[in-house]
Amino acid sequence: MTRRRALLLALAAALAVVAMRWPGPRPVGRVADLAQAPRLEPDLAGVVLPPNIAAPGLRIHEPGTAWHVALAGGRRAIWAAGRGRDVCFSPRSWRRLLAANRGRDLTLTVSVRQPSGQWARYQPLRLAVAAESVDRYLVYRLLTPGYNLVREVGCYQRDLTGYGERLVMSGHQVGGCVNCHCFWQGSGQRFTLQTRSTDFGPRTLVVDGRRVTALRQPAGHGTWHPGGKLAVYSVNQVRQMFHVASEETRDAFDLSSGLVLFDSERDQFSTTPALSSPDYLYTYPCWAPDGRTLYYCRAPRTWPSGELIPPPGYDQVRYDLCRITYDPGNGSWGQPETVLAARDTGRSQLFPRVSPDGRWLMFCECDYSCFPAYRRSSDLGLLDLTTGASVPVAINSDRSESWHGWSRNGRWVVFASKRADGLFTKLYLSYFDTAGRLHPALLLPQRRADYYDTLWYSYNVPELVDSRIRVSVGQLGRAARTDHAAPAPLPPEVAPPAPNLR
Repeated sequence: MTRRRALLLALAAALAVVAMRWPGPRPVGRVADLAQAPRLEPDLAGVVLPPNIAAPGLRIHEPGTAWHVALAGGRRAIWAAGRGRDVCFSPRSWRRLLAANRGRDLTLTVSVRQPSGQWARYQPLRLAVAAESVDRYLVYRLLTPGYNLVREVGCYQRDLTGYGERLVMSGHQVGGCVNCHCFWQGSGQRFTLQTRSTDFGPRTLVVDGRRVTALRQPAGHGTWHPGGKLAVYSVNQVRQMFHVASEETRDAFDLSSGLVLFDSERDQFSTTPALSSPDYLYTYPCWAPDGRTLYYCRAPRTWPSGELIPPPGYDQVRYDLCRITYDPGNGSWGQPETVLAARDTGRSQLFPRVSPDGRWLMFCECDYSCFPAYRRSSDLGLLDLTTGASVPVAINSDRSESWHGWSRNGRWVVFASKRADGLFTKLYLSYFDTAGRLHPALLLPQRRADYYDTLWYSYNVPELVDSRIRVSVGQLGRAARTDHAAPAPLPPEVAPPAPNLR
């Protein structure tokens, strides 16, 4: 090899390194400073990032012929650039940036090449990297907004450190619906999953590691006792209806419901009169971390037995937020206590979730109903259980917020919102600091900024978990179709729900 050729190869290698460090167009010459901040999707202004989250693809909603985006902290900086309005960071560079700036602030600067050829720079955006990680995995359902194609409903697990999404179970496997998953202590090794099918009937699938037990009974929203042997589920006769002319065309309500205690060692269900009175509707149970208090929602049942669709006064049904004590030693229940009364708030309180440290209780509140995702009025509410005081939630929008959950360390909240378009629920992560403040929400990152443009599914019931689900898709499907499912009869106090494929 000649010396000249060697020099040319060395120069080419050096240029390649520069190209990797400075991808795409970059500001040159005099750069003008603009007075306004850039409009980005997702919006990153004020966001606190988990140090283990994947990089979001960015869309810049400003005019220009080329873009350059710099994200810098005290210890490292990265760049992304392009001639289109969609840009993305290198995943490796992103991970290194977050690791180097864990617990520190970041500055995001967007520069644009204007039609004249001159570059201009928007006002920098401030964001931060948290010291605490979010649980690595997120489990959720994906379903069509109309909820009429039940076979298209699927349960999925997403690895938040990247973009991989794994199918857990699909409605196609049973010709029906997959719904209502719940996990013990955020573990992907122990959980339950419900299916409903006209061909195979309802099933409750109990997963323990790689073992699946199928019970021939339906169960709804559930919560595992911290001890790992007991769980509480709602048993609901949920019905849907559709409005001819309304901003939200769908509605959902309970005809009859109760709460049941499930003993996983005996495959037995039981209940207590305090949680199964025919005079009330019950839903959304949630154990407190100490295992001695169960939170749930309860509303008076104002219509007689039978299926009246819609039941009279369905749009006046508002749920109280209640709790009841439980003694794990002898299995005895206390007396119900109202935490938030609908007559005082004028709203329906739903979906309570207690933080892992037992101090905070997050819930939904809307104008009526038991299904907050269908109510534009639904907001997130927060109670400080040490004082009983209500805490303002700054991340609410003017559209439906619903389906929230805590990370195992209590520093992150995931929730569903229709804030983007009013139709599709998307998932957001928000940092929850030690003072009880929720910071601006981050849309669930995707590799490409246009990912949600063509996703015709809504996200539903997200749960953060700290381990990967090991049981296979095929194993869950076979268990849901088996003829040998254990009967596990429901208590007579709780009326068996009529078939419902929602």
